[in-house]
Amino acid sequence: MREPNSAVGIYCCVPHIDDDDQSTVDVRELRCREYARARRLAVAPAAVQADAVRTVWKAKGVKPGWIATLAAVERRKVDDLILYAPGSLLRHRAHDLVRLLTVCERNGIRLHSVGDEWNLADPAQRRTMTDRASAAWRSAQAVSRASRAAHRGAALAGRPHGGGRRAFGYESGMSAVVPAESKVIREVFSRFLEGETLRAIAFDLNDRNVPTALGSAWTVGGVGRILDAPRYAGIRVFRGQVRADDGGYLLGAWEPCVSVEEWERVRALRADHAPRPNGVRNGSERSGYLLTGLVECMACGHSMVGSVVGGYRMYACASTRNRPPEECARSIGATSFEVHVQQDAVRILQEWDAERVAALPMVGNRRPEVRPGDVEHAAFGDIHGGVVVRSASAVDGIVTGPDAGLDWPRVPLRRRAEVLRFLYTVIRVGPKTTSRGVFDPGRIALVPHPL
Repeated sequence: MREPNSAVGIYCCVPHIDDDDQSTVDVRELRCREYARARRLAVAPAAVQADAVRTVWKAKGVKPGWIATLAAVERRKVDDLILYAPGSLLRHRAHDLVRLLTVCERNGIRLHSVGDEWNLADPAQRRTMTDRASAAWRSAQAVSRASRAAHRGAALAGRPHGGGRRAFGYESGMSAVVPAESKVIREVFSRFLEGETLRAIAFDLNDRNVPTALGSAWTVGGVGRILDAPRYAGIRVFRGQVRADDGGYLLGAWEPCVSVEEWERVRALRADHAPRPNGVRNGSERSGYLLTGLVECMACGHSMVGSVVGGYRMYACASTRNRPPEECARSIGATSFEVHVQQDAVRILQEWDAERVAALPMVGNRRPEVRPGDVEHAAFGDIHGGVVVRSASAVDGIVTGPDAGLDWPRVPLRRRAEVLRFLYTVIRVGPKTTSRGVFDPGRIALVPHPL
């Protein structure tokens, strides 16, 4: 029998795009709460978790709600847990489901389910689901092992990576050298080793009307990528590494354009000229890109991702779809950008007090701007695009009020990233209006969550 004061948790997430049930996250949470009320289960507000981003269905996707739910179960913070649509988890997230079912069984957590034919309150059905999920996970592991073995075999044999765009200097699939382009590659390496800058090389190639593999103009970043690419020295990359188990290079089966020695000399020079951490208080130079997943190009609406452009940390538009890259080559310097956003976040935190933090919502709604021509998964976006689910636990332990600015530099980078994702829906970057090298805060549009 259920104890009278037992804590009840809820977990729901955005549906997989292939599911028949496409109800929104807030509707799913409401159905779970109705289930709890009908059975006089007292839902603990802090134990209600949801994931509203479709990356939750990817093996390495971000799923903070799921992580929080597992933590509550593992620490026995709840006595009952209500899952929405466990059948979808079985089909698409078998590994996650196996882990949850196992921990719940070990810790005596009572399970309930809403939204499909499964009844996890029935021990027999729970055992059946555990068996099926375990079998599905073992099958996925076997496929993964076979795939990894095949990729490793291709790397050791020196076969080129499949798919993707044609590499400058080679025909598709690295099948043969393009003589005119390989001559340009050797020229780029030689000029860089003689002391020319990337900018000077790019300008000269454009003045001579030398096209890239896409037929577009050369950029500083494009020249840098030629110099950094191991393929031009005949070196194969496998899982981000260029070395074999014996310490030697993984050699490709294609004809190199430059020698390994030349590539190594260029690599050493590039490392010497790379920007070093300069003591900026936000520390983001040492910890990747703080705003990953938040930044959007105002011109085309695509994500701007952390990139090294011309040896400098930048956020650059990732879109090359439906337009030549030179029409959407927007970028912004990462360090000044991250500092600007953090200053605005501190301003918000300084305006809050303990009462305001306690009243923060977990589920909010917004309507996204509709961009003409964006029809990919239109039905899915129409239903789910306006739902934002976030847990107020993102600001647990974060100092608010007048002292927020003093405490912020001591907050770990990962926690800062969580707070920024809680505070902002999206950060849009517009066209630059100042001269080169001058930070332009006017091009940044911070869109806060409706708190």
